[in-house]
Amino acid sequence: MAFPYLRSTILPLVIGCIAGVVVIAGLTAGYYGWQLFAVAVLIGVGLGVPFGLWNVRRMRATPPLTRPASPTMDPSAAAREVDPLRAEPYPPAPDQGRA
Repeated sequence: MAFPYLRSTILPLVIGCIAGVVVIAGLTAGYYGWQLFAVAVLIGVGLGVPFGLWNVRRMRATPPLTRPASPTMDPSAAAREVDPLRAEPYPPAPDQGRA
């Protein structure tokens, strides 16, 4: 079984975000004790784990974006392959060249 990289990335982010919201709301409300941080951890884990797992399942169920079939869909792809630092020209503005 492979290591669940997506789950191990998403879960701490979701738990941290929810706990951070609780800490900010508690500090704004005037609570400054250690109890605020303990409650934030409990709420963060309690709400973050189910929401994070749901989010991971939803991300895996979503089909990936399709890539272009060939480089011919992008006319300047061949030029970028030869010289990646080549500047892309912009089309002239509608009023350019008129005095």
